[in-house]
Amino acid sequence: MTTTLDYQGRLIRLRGAMLNLTDMWQADDRPPNRHPADWLALEESQRFRTHAGTHRNNVSDLFAPDVGLAGICHLDSDGLVATVRGNPGGTWAHWPLALVYARYLSPPFHLWCDTAVRGAMQRPDKAPAAGDDPRWAYLDQQFQRLHRQLDTLDRHAADLMFLQIASQDLVLGTRRNFSIASQAAILRAVAAEPYGGQCPCCGDAPVLTEAGRPVIGAEFDHFFHRSLNKAEHGWLICAACHSDLTHGGYVLHFSRITSFRAFQAAVLEQHRRGRIRHRRTAE
Repeated sequence: MTTTLDYQGRLIRLRGAMLNLTDMWQADDRPPNRHPADWLALEESQRFRTHAGTHRNNVSDLFAPDVGLAGICHLDSDGLVATVRGNPGGTWAHWPLALVYARYLSPPFHLWCDTAVRGAMQRPDKAPAAGDDPRWAYLDQQFQRLHRQLDTLDRHAADLMFLQIASQDLVLGTRRNFSIASQAAILRAVAAEPYGGQCPCCGDAPVLTEAGRPVIGAEFDHFFHRSLNKAEHGWLICAACHSDLTHGGYVLHFSRITSFRAFQAAVLEQHRRGRIRHRRTAE
């Protein structure tokens, strides 16, 4: 289950023993060159992860027993960092590592995190263990059955999407570039919240410069078909995501459809607001 910590009105997601580093960066006013990806690439950060992974048995009091079982996908092999693609998503880290990142962001934010995060990690001494209650075992069994059914539905939906793409290739024409107006609508949606210039597909890489122009490598991507070129048919994504969608096949496309639907809604919302402004100006 995902909970939140409130820092000066800005929410930081907490899931099990993992904190969302992207939320922490945004809560501390998005300091430049201190994005989670920048910090994780530092040699100091990598040394900490290596030391923590090597000495986990010696610092078991710092590592909650449910790390990796909190429902977060794409967990790294050391169990300390996870990445969730799509929106909302971002980079997650096990809480001791997240506190190190908080210190990297700013002293005031680190002091607040040190108290708030440690308090959230405390567990009541008298809380019953999950294994002592048979209801937990029953719920776990039911969730496993539900997951198997959802996996089956996912496979059927992926097959349907494959047939849809195959039929589009037969019916629709050749590639059509996005018009200037469509590109402008996509740029407005990317610049607005909740994206704030970040890639709407992965949520990690910036796709807009401070001047609001696409960064080098960012691509206006046709999500459904290369001949569908209205604003609601595409998005501006980072080079890595564009490569994945271009070469990853229909199954990967299907895995990103939730993120794209959310971006479609953002484009249509920007379009609705534009009509309202136009109508008020005309009045």
